[in-house]
Amino acid sequence: MRELSVILQLESHSRFTDLSAVIKERQLRQELSSLEERLSLLDRQLADALHRIHHSRSADLIEKAEQDEKAYLAQLDRLMTRMRAIEGQLLQIDKGATRH
Repeated sequence: MRELSVILQLESHSRFTDLSAVIKERQLRQELSSLEERLSLLDRQLADALHRIHHSRSADLIEKAEQDEKAYLAQLDRLMTRMRAIEGQLLQIDKGATRH
């Protein structure tokens, strides 16, 4: 009887862990999707800044576009770093799922 109790506790813990992993995976995928949308916006903003750098006639506008470009590149770097971290976490979850 004691062995059955231990087995049931282990199964209960396993189900809780599986549910927790599913919830975590869903949250990570949602965050990744949101970051991909942000990446798309940043890409358009960066393209606009580059266009302004190459086609503006005013030195002030070119300087502003260069500042924008620099800010967008810094945001892009942070965004890509976070995306890679999430992808790594998802790979770890996938590896854990294939072990069972």
